[in-house]
Amino acid sequence: MFLLALVFISRLLAALVILGFDGSAGFGSPDTATYVGLAASLVHGSFSSNGVPDVVRTPGYPLLLVPAVASYHPTLIALFENLLLATVSAWLIWKIVREIAPFSKACVWAVLLYCFEPVGFLYSEKVLSDLLFCAELLFFLWLTVGFLRSPRYTTLLGSSVALGLATYTRPVSLFLGMWMAAFFLLVPRRLPWSSRIPKAAAFVLVFTITLLPWFVRNQKLAGYRGFSAITDESLYFYSAAAVKAKLEHKSFSRVQEELGWNDNQRYFQSHPEQRDWSQGQVFKFQNAEARRIISQHLFTYSLIHVRGCAVVMLDPAVTEIMKLLRRYPQNGALLSRAVDQGFLRAVLWLVRQYPETALALPVLGAQLLLYYFLGLVGLRRLPIEEGALLVWLFTYFVLVSGSSAAVARFRMPIMPLVCISAGIAIADWADKRRHLAAASRDPASADSPKESHGRSAFATLISFRQFAAGVGRTEPC
Repeated sequence: MFLLALVFISRLLAALVILGFDGSAGFGSPDTATYVGLAASLVHGSFSSNGVPDVVRTPGYPLLLVPAVASYHPTLIALFENLLLATVSAWLIWKIVREIAPFSKACVWAVLLYCFEPVGFLYSEKVLSDLLFCAELLFFLWLTVGFLRSPRYTTLLGSSVALGLATYTRPVSLFLGMWMAAFFLLVPRRLPWSSRIPKAAAFVLVFTITLLPWFVRNQKLAGYRGFSAITDESLYFYSAAAVKAKLEHKSFSRVQEELGWNDNQRYFQSHPEQRDWSQGQVFKFQNAEARRIISQHLFTYSLIHVRGCAVVMLDPAVTEIMKLLRRYPQNGALLSRAVDQGFLRAVLWLVRQYPETALALPVLGAQLLLYYFLGLVGLRRLPIEEGALLVWLFTYFVLVSGSSAAVARFRMPIMPLVCISAGIAIADWADKRRHLAAASRDPASADSPKESHGRSAFATLISFRQFAAGVGRTEPC
């Protein structure tokens, strides 16, 4: 209870600091107005922007904002919802770690690490969809861990519905259903293939059924055959734009401007034939054109995507934090500079122009690397199937988030996973210290640290070999 209160109060104090520095504007971002506008349309019984059905956003987060928009204090209510979501996320982390390591204090350490993780902390103070998505994803993870422990259909189908609800909040998890189906073909290892295959199929089926109403709605109202057009916009105005910028030796922001990003008049000047097209036709063109550009220059795009994956994993979010403290401009353009000139030159520019921000960079960078190091250590202590699940999810979100649009914000879904594994590592280290202290008092009561470590490493190696060998083995339930 104390840890949950700590998460709530720490974010409440941060909100008061932001309010003092930047007023209510400090809680917004360029996407906030879009979410608020859609929530307002939901109050009046539609989901539209400027009277046109919206197929870019999904209704998960706007639904949560409806009480805030309907009240006289929308920012206050939205922030209170965020505080509750952060607390619920901490509780879910506690429950997940308790499920994996029931007899250790790993849950305490995992929640503490989550409490002070900068990206999660920062976006708890923003009126954005990320925090709701992370809470829903943790709920999905909790149910999935429960399924690995006791493989019942009810738990698996609940997990599938939870992932579907998360996808209504952020479509980034749209392809996670198929990704998880492959995972469920491999685990639980104690189930025979004849049991794993129908369970994996049931997961995909329920996930698809959960999302089907929104596909039908988009097709019926806008002629758009997809779940969210944010994918098409990202491909065209970010991924394809980054490739064109490299090929034409132009700045990334200039190419975006030429393509008509956030400027419909400029876009339709370049494509006048599309003025009478439906939304579905426009987004279909953007998707096809982006894929054509990327496929013709696959190597160039691959380098951009790999760099984006590195940004998602390693960007410590210093500039976003400094913007709140008025130590960095709102339009610092570090992302565009990194795409155009490379990460190293962008950092050198930052050192020259904003030394305070540059000084904070290694501090937060070291914290992030420490989290990763502890997370890797913790993987050795996790049961093999639960460890594989965390790695499976981590890999998915890094791969789908890597692009020229990649920012530290996209790391939010993976940091709770790191905190879970890192908490187990710290608890294991603390247990070893107590073990060594007991051994120093009574040498006969415990093994030497070297022997204990050797057995642990050997046991880890054996468990991974057993997992690899057992994937295809059928055993009775």
